[in-house]
Amino acid sequence: MQYTEGQLGRVFVVRIDDGEDMLVSLRQFILDKSIQSGSITFLGALMNGRMVTGPEEPVIPHVPHFVMFEGGWEVFGVGTIYPGEGGPHIHYHASVGRSGHALTGCLREKATTYLVIEAVIMEFTGLKARREFDQKTQLHLPVLGERGDAVKLTDFEKPSRQKEAVPPAEKKEEKDALPGGLDEIIRDLTRRSSP
Repeated sequence: MQYTEGQLGRVFVVRIDDGEDMLVSLRQFILDKSIQSGSITFLGALMNGRMVTGPEEPVIPHVPHFVMFEGGWEVFGVGTIYPGEGGPHIHYHASVGRSGHALTGCLREKATTYLVIEAVIMEFTGLKARREFDQKTQLHLPVLGERGDAVKLTDFEKPSRQKEAVPPAEKKEEKDALPGGLDEIIRDLTRRSSP
């Protein structure tokens, strides 16, 4: 596990119109506004696009399984922005649906808007984050924190839980206690029903 902490910077609301490529438009906007790190949420419709819907086989490194969709699909999704080689690196995941069919995956290369896309871009400041190529996975992965700052789950010590000393009489009452005084009612009823 890795992490970095920052603050919320500027917030932008963007409209992408019919026929515009959402991926190209958002990339240009991010470059124009010099956004280094951030998050994107978007919704609307796409006329057509291309997405990776998983690997061909679940191995590392993977071969992506590409799917094309066309004909006007509803869409919602999220993206992350981190500095990378050659400028900001943007990674999108989305779900698209049309006529009872749905796809979920990583939008790549093409996403032509149908009617409109509404996007909200939240800029993050103060993050120590970048996206770098990983030899093992053959992917551009986010690297968070300073180089060498990766935090592994095994690095965390689990907090020790000290049990409070409870007198034996109180332990028995806790064990036997039922919510709302039901234990008293049950004891009272069982005593009365005995001849």
